[in-house]
Amino acid sequence: MLIESGKSEEFDIPNDQSRPISTNSIYSIKSLNTKKETIQKKKSKESKPKKKNGLVIFISFILKNFGILFVVIFYMAGGAFLFTILEQHTEIQNCQSGEGEWNKLRIDYRSQFFNYIYFNTTPNPWLPVDNATIEAGLYVEKDGPPIYDPILTEWIKDFREKLLNISDTLKYTGQDCEKQSSWTYFSSLLFTITIMTTLGYGHVSPATAEGQIVCICYSLLGIPLFVISTVKVSSLLGDLLVFITSNILCFCCRKSKKNENNDKLEENSNEWNDNEDKNIITVVNDDENEEQDDKDERFVPLIIVLMVFAGYLMLGAYIFTLLESDWSLLEASYYAFVSLSTIGFGDYVPGIGKVMSGNEAEGGKNLLIATIYIYIGLAILGMCFQLIQDQIADKVGSIIENLNFCKKNENESQDESLIRSHSDTANIQKEKSNLHNSQIEVREATIISVKPKDESSC
Repeated sequence: MLIESGKSEEFDIPNDQSRPISTNSIYSIKSLNTKKETIQKKKSKESKPKKKNGLVIFISFILKNFGILFVVIFYMAGGAFLFTILEQHTEIQNCQSGEGEWNKLRIDYRSQFFNYIYFNTTPNPWLPVDNATIEAGLYVEKDGPPIYDPILTEWIKDFREKLLNISDTLKYTGQDCEKQSSWTYFSSLLFTITIMTTLGYGHVSPATAEGQIVCICYSLLGIPLFVISTVKVSSLLGDLLVFITSNILCFCCRKSKKNENNDKLEENSNEWNDNEDKNIITVVNDDENEEQDDKDERFVPLIIVLMVFAGYLMLGAYIFTLLESDWSLLEASYYAFVSLSTIGFGDYVPGIGKVMSGNEAEGGKNLLIATIYIYIGLAILGMCFQLIQDQIADKVGSIIENLNFCKKNENESQDESLIRSHSDTANIQKEKSNLHNSQIEVREATIISVKPKDESSC
């Protein structure tokens, strides 16, 4: 073995022997230790959670909770733009052709009415009626009321039917075709939400083949998207209502319940002390208490749920009476209820009359407000249904638990009665056997204790 002249150190060896180690080996061991330390530091740095930026956390929260809502809004906006392109041009063309037919029909019937009335029912002022004109054959007898009344009535009916046909087929009722269109952007936006919510007002409907095909495809994807987004928004609104109810409105209720729980804890502590004195072990299930606390925190009274929905209905009625001056409070309430219940008759549509009269700015504003109101209202309605469903499920679950507990107690009581009956029969048999043995012993005792009579007694 070679030993270098440098400094050497001695180390403990398991077999209690020591030998000198070269400095090169010492330096190699140190380098290995430093490498291990650097690797461990890197691993510790990698294992430590990186601090996230507050903006990133906020954006992730928004996308997680409201991402589907943004998708629905984008889908509605794109659908409104698409339906406006597909239907508005065709509507303007039909309106212009209807205007042309209406003007032609008006001119034809006006000349027909004028000629008949002037030449066949009115006397000629330039031709006096006398014997000479009658003898010359220049006078023609005019039609009286019995003759011209049926003729004019038939012409008027025919003119009316042709006007209604133009209105039904070409949707022309005398409006300005360039300025008054039912397929504006905001009207199309309300149309998209009536498709996705299955309301179906019917105030506008696609007339072209392309629009009808796009409507089918749009509804197949839009209805599930709307349902998913409504469920998400309803859950968020439900959590908000639960938070408000549990922390603000029911503060007094929680305080009184806390006092009751404190009283119960004191009673239980007294019972535990008594049981400790009697060497009785008591078991407390903390999970049941935690579950009960969670149920109490999620509990919203039914009257509050109904008040929230009724308040939103009345808020919508008040808003629509301000937007539509010709609507009464009853009509606005009727529209709000029909819309939120997804009945959607379509007899009242806010803003559509102003759009058709040419006031597109104000009518579009009313249509946009109606769209937002319907979406939020359906989310609130879903929240109310969910809270009511939770309460009903809790009630039914508690009833089932009580029934199972009663059945369990009945079974336990039956088992105890059977055990008691068996124990009683066993005790009776034991007593009988004891009695039988005692009788035998008595008999033996009597037999053993029998003695012959004393002769002196005789």
